Amino acid sequence: MAIINNHNKIKLDADFQEKHKELFKVFSDNNLDVEINGDFSGLKSFLTSLSKDDYPYEFDGTFEGIDDTTNSFALLLKSGDTIVSTYAAMKIDYNNFVNDMKAYYKGTYEDVGIDSGNQLYSSCQWVSKDHRGKKLGMCLDHLKKNIVFDILNGDVNYAIHKEAFKDYHNDGLKYDTSSKLATIPEGDVGGAGEKIDKIYNVTWTTKSSWASKQDDVKKLYS
Repeated sequence: MAIINNHNKIKLDADFQEKHKELFKVFSDNNLDVEINGDFSGLKSFLTSLSKDDYPYEFDGTFEGIDDTTNSFALLLKSGDTIVSTYAAMKIDYNNFVNDMKAYYKGTYEDVGIDSGNQLYSSCQWVSKDHRGKKLGMCLDHLKKNIVFDILNGDVNYAIHKEAFKDYHNDGLKYDTSSKLATIPEGDVGGAGEKIDKIYNVTWTTKSSWASKQDDVKKLYS
């Protein structure tokens, strides 16, 4: 396994790798390299090049037009030169995110508040079909959380998902809470659901809660 530090500010250094060695072992055992970068246009090009059968969602427009990548990053798992999994995260105030969502996706929104502080949003999770069932999506999500909390000093990591994925976010990805945020009659919320998906939840966890779960989280890797 190689760590490919292609981000101009965020580096996965030796101390970070040692702290999360159980997690990195999963990638190593699967003969995968881990790349971090700030190339969101490249991420969009890749995800939108996939078939709808492989990646059924529209690209999450939250990650378009990012000029300053100080507090944003993309993650790739690679087998040689082949990308087999993706993720992305960026700093954006939750209330601003919801207002942007309301402007773009018309529907009925619930009044849901999340924990305050330095809030980072994540999306663009994908795993190639021939690498599914190996916990890679979960592990890349956990790596993303560790970067958010350990390196970027985030207080909260939040995401949007279709209603059907509530248990996956709570039990596998180990978010704290998942609450109904919106009913979108036309569905098709970028990075979160297809046209058939009308109900969307917001899910989140805090830095302190994530730290308190580490014994249970590490058991998921074995």
